[in-house]
Amino acid sequence: MKDDKRFDLVEGSVRELYLLVMSVLRRSLFLQKTLSLWSLWGSAALFSGLILALAFWVDAALVAFVRTESVGWSRWLAGRISYWGDWYGVLAVGLAVWFWGRRNERVGVQRLLVLMGICAAISGLGANVIRASTGRARPNAQAAPGWYGPAQGMRFAKNARDFQSFPSAHTAVVAGFFAPLGIVARRRKRYGLLCLALAGTALMMWARVWIGAHHLSDVCAAAGLGWTLGWVVLRRGGWNT
Repeated sequence: MKDDKRFDLVEGSVRELYLLVMSVLRRSLFLQKTLSLWSLWGSAALFSGLILALAFWVDAALVAFVRTESVGWSRWLAGRISYWGDWYGVLAVGLAVWFWGRRNERVGVQRLLVLMGICAAISGLGANVIRASTGRARPNAQAAPGWYGPAQGMRFAKNARDFQSFPSAHTAVVAGFFAPLGIVARRRKRYGLLCLALAGTALMMWARVWIGAHHLSDVCAAAGLGWTLGWVVLRRGGWNT
């Protein structure tokens, strides 16, 4: 009997020790994943901050360059991209690909297109709220360069849009649309689609700056907003990587 009790005591102790060790390991792995995620986000935030700071630094010089060089066919092309690349182009491309996916029973394509549309809408809405609050004067506005705040950005007047420069809503919509595609393409090593997503975002960024509607920092901030929301929408949408 004493040996049986001693055996039960040892077995119970070993079980408790095992559970304790496993608990510590689980917490350690969770901590490593958490620190890794924070490190990734921290690095991304630092890199984005440096890019945005550099964009602010070259804003004035780039505006002066655009005023002298943005003429002829390049300005016409930028205007067409700016016009058709906003909701018109996004909606047309999205619906065309969605119907193609539906016809060919590509459920994954349809679901991704829905998430892309949701992200574009959220990104565009967010950019509109922010730019109305900052009240930054556009490069082609008659007003002096500066940040006028919501007193100017939220006015219901004909020239209210002259004070809605930061960030670019056009760029935010396009970046938000392409971001889920680019993120999924990178995860699945579809680098052609990733290049397409990056090129679509960059093309709108160039167009908005080249027609004098935005500063470089406006479009950089909008692109960062769109791609960040793309990651969030994919996670909240339960996308299987």
